[in-house]
Order: sequence, then structure tokens, then C-alpha cells
Amino acid sequence: MNNTILTLTDSNGDPITTQSAGSAGLKKAARAGPEAGYQAMTKLIEKVEEKNVHIQTLHVLMRGFGSGRDTAFKAIRAKTNWDIRRITDSTPIPFNGCRPPKARRL
Repeated sequence: MNNTILTLTDSNGDPITTQSAGSAGLKKAARAGPEAGYQAMTKLIEKVEEKNVHIQTLHVLMRGFGSGRDTAFKAIRAKTNWDIRRITDSTPIPFNGCRPPKARRL
């Protein structure tokens, strides 16, 4: 929720490059917003072009509830012509897991 982290991996799951909103230059609360997802994805695309990695097909795996995930996907569609084969949401959902923390009182 507090940062947008993007990782590009190969078909085996080994990371090729990674980028976060914090390393894209955004500070504190700005790392969690929709602009952070867009900025982080554009920086990741630039890194991929610098490394001369040719991507034919893409499997997008989203995890978490942050607002940067939708804009990061829109940045892929707008900035590249990668063939997106599958979009998967693997957000971990607890099935009566740990007790949530006590509510804050201000």
C-alpha cells in the first residue's frame, strides 16, 4: 500500500530488472498513488530498452490493493507494443488469519 514495486522476470521467474516508485524519485506518501505506478513503469521500460531485452509475450501478475497497479498496467499499454497474453491477480487474502490490529483512535 505504501510503495509500488515492479519486477520484470523471465519465464523461469528469475528477475531481469526491478523498479519501485521510490527509486523513480517519488518520496513518502507519493509512492502509493496512481502517478507512482505510471512513473515506475516508464522507468522500468527505459531500463529494459537499455539492456536490449526483447520481449515477445508478457504475463502480468498483480499483487496487492494499491492504486498504482492499474496505472502501471495502463503505462504498459500506452508506452510499449508488448503482447500481453495473461493478466493475473495473486493478492494474498487471509482466510481467518491473524487478528487485525486494534483500531486507531485520534
